[in-house]
Amino acid sequence: MQLGKDLQPLLAIEAFDLLARLPWPRQGLNALAATSTDLLLVLHGRAGGLIPAEIDQLAAELRLARGGRVFLQALTDEQAPLQALNFPPAPITLVPLFQLPGQHVQFDVPAIAAHWSSHGWPLRRLPFLGAWPLWQQAIRSALQAARTEGLRPLLLHHPLSGSLAFRYVQLLEQRFKAPCQPWCDPAQLYIDPIEPPLLVPLAIAANQLSAALQVTDWPAAVQLWPPLLQQQHFYSSLLKQLVSLP
Repeated sequence: MQLGKDLQPLLAIEAFDLLARLPWPRQGLNALAATSTDLLLVLHGRAGGLIPAEIDQLAAELRLARGGRVFLQALTDEQAPLQALNFPPAPITLVPLFQLPGQHVQFDVPAIAAHWSSHGWPLRRLPFLGAWPLWQQAIRSALQAARTEGLRPLLLHHPLSGSLAFRYVQLLEQRFKAPCQPWCDPAQLYIDPIEPPLLVPLAIAANQLSAALQVTDWPAAVQLWPPLLQQQHFYSSLLKQLVSLP
C-alpha cells in the first residue's frame, strides 16, 4: 500500500485489518514455518545505524520461530541497502516499525521497497506498525489500565510535518482517549502539579525521544513509560503477530 499526502488515516487501519482477515496459516511461537516468507523489518535506528537491543532480540526470536531469514534495515545505516545485493532474492514481507505516518513512512519506506524490488525480491509491503488494529488495541488497553489506577496519560511524539501525520495524531487522540503533544523541550511541557501525567513516548524502540525523556529531571510524581518494545505486553503482542505472518 502506497501512502500519499492525501491518504485518509483510517485507510491505513482498514488496509491492515483486511490483511489480517485473510486465511493465513497460524503457527505457534515454537513451530517452524517452512513456507513463511522472509521478513524485512525497517526501523529508524540510532546514530550510526545502531539497532536497539529490543529489536535485535525480536529479530532473533523471529528467526527461530519462523525458520527463515529476518533482515533489519535502519534508516541511519548507510550500508543497509547493500543487503538486497548480498543474498539470493526470495519472497519478502516489508514491515515498517514506525508508530506514526511521518516522512519516513511516506517517503523512505516506499523507496526501500522499490530498491529491494528492483533487485529481484518479490516484495509485499505492510502498513506501518502504528496502523495495525491489534497493536492499537494493545496500546489502548494499557492506557485504560493506567487510567483505572488514577494515572493521566500524555502521549508524546517527535515533531511531525504534513497533513497526513497531523490528521493521524488527531485520530489517535480519539482512539486512545489521551492528549498527544510533540516533544521539543522539557521546559515547554506543562506539568500540572495537582494531576501530574503519565508520560507515554510513542517510541516503538529506544530512540532520541525516549532517551531525552529518561534523562530529564521530572517532578517526583511524574511517571514515564519506557519504549513500547521494552514492555513485555507490547513485545509479546508484536512477536505473535509477526510469527503468524505467512
